Amino acid sequence: MPRRRGSLPVPWSAMDDLSAAPRRASGRSPVGRNERNEPSGRNERAGRGRPARPVTRSSASRGRAEEPKKQSAASARRTGRRLLALTIGAIVLLGALIGYALTRPKEWDRSGPPIVVSGWAPYWQTDSALASFNDNRGIFNDLSLFAYQATAADAVVPFSGLGAGVLDTYRTAARAAGVKLTASIIDGTAAHAMAGILADPASRKVHVDTIIAFADANGFDGIDLDYEKFAFSDGRDTWEATRPNWVSFVTDLAAALHHTGKTLTVSVPSSGDYPVYDYEAMGKVVDKIRIMAYDYSTGEAGPIAPIEWVRDVVKSAKKLVPASKLVLGVPVYGYDWPATIVGTCPGTEDEQPTRKNVSSKSAAALAAARGVVPTWDPINAERTFQYTEQLTGVDAAGTPVTCTVGHVVWYADAQAVHDRAYLAERQDLSGIALWSLGSDDTAVWEGIAQARADIEIWPPVDSTAATSTSAFTSG
Repeated sequence: MPRRRGSLPVPWSAMDDLSAAPRRASGRSPVGRNERNEPSGRNERAGRGRPARPVTRSSASRGRAEEPKKQSAASARRTGRRLLALTIGAIVLLGALIGYALTRPKEWDRSGPPIVVSGWAPYWQTDSALASFNDNRGIFNDLSLFAYQATAADAVVPFSGLGAGVLDTYRTAARAAGVKLTASIIDGTAAHAMAGILADPASRKVHVDTIIAFADANGFDGIDLDYEKFAFSDGRDTWEATRPNWVSFVTDLAAALHHTGKTLTVSVPSSGDYPVYDYEAMGKVVDKIRIMAYDYSTGEAGPIAPIEWVRDVVKSAKKLVPASKLVLGVPVYGYDWPATIVGTCPGTEDEQPTRKNVSSKSAAALAAARGVVPTWDPINAERTFQYTEQLTGVDAAGTPVTCTVGHVVWYADAQAVHDRAYLAERQDLSGIALWSLGSDDTAVWEGIAQARADIEIWPPVDSTAATSTSAFTSG
């Protein structure tokens, strides 16, 4: 089953457009008028009728006459300096405005049509998964029947829980919708076994041929590989050796599938945390890479797919693979953890309280049954709530016991799905893949529709809605 955890953030948002240009400096120039006060050069006449005598100026009077000229020159220098400062300031401001205009982000424009949807239809809920697909098939790109496992180099078999006639029903539904039907195949071998198969060119070719024959015999349009044993069972010390063998395998398989007109998708954990899956090399040969950006918290209570971590995972993948080949895996599930236990719980050791899976639908129903209102965690963009239950019975020895269990639930609801779909839309990814179909509800599809329409905030903000900045933010 696809999913796992990793590292964190890098926020994104387009810079706001400049709403108004900076105001130009206004007001009068400091040099508005000539303030000089030059002497006339003549004394006042003493009386009428008498000619004025020529006046011979002394050096002192000449000094007094030249003083206003010196003051005027100083004033002119000060004025010049002010004008120079204003001119330099205007040039700097103009340069800053030009630089901003040249470097600010353009209004965002998606390079293609809105994101498309794909999803895994698990063999244990094929009826509800098919209903979700049929109700929303207009936005699907492909449908993956999650029902097969590779148990050896030469064996790909269905899970025993796959009902008779399910494949035919899905094939008919996909054909009617004009959508590709792919088979999701997991690594069902023991730890290290698949790595050994891929390490040997002969057994690797056998495995490629086996998958091709399987796809042809069952009428699939493509294959979705979900081989997780490398990452979660074999150990990090094996990755360096496995990595090139994995690349050779997907390269050979992609070529063989493409030769028969079929597609190859790989479902893998994040590139930064699990480099055994060579994103850059895979991106050159496969049709799509599904990023399993969930299961961030498993052992301890916490968010399923913190939004900043998801954003970071997407941006890291885009550095290695064209965005048009990337599909963001989006959870429609959550977990219910027994966070605290007081007393002794009834039952055997295997019957003690443990983490349980919840779907987007069942989590809301659980909260309602317990009389609590889930809160929206704005940091992680998920729902969470807590409740307590008391268990009474007998232990393994038959002794009466009782315990009180404090539960913490985190899950992705319709709003959480919208936010991740919107992220995929804005990051120009090909689409999203839901894990898993049948765990969704009608509100989930409304959220996806709003994200495809480039609506950032959905549902509309409700000031009365409960929010939380829970302590469970790091996983």
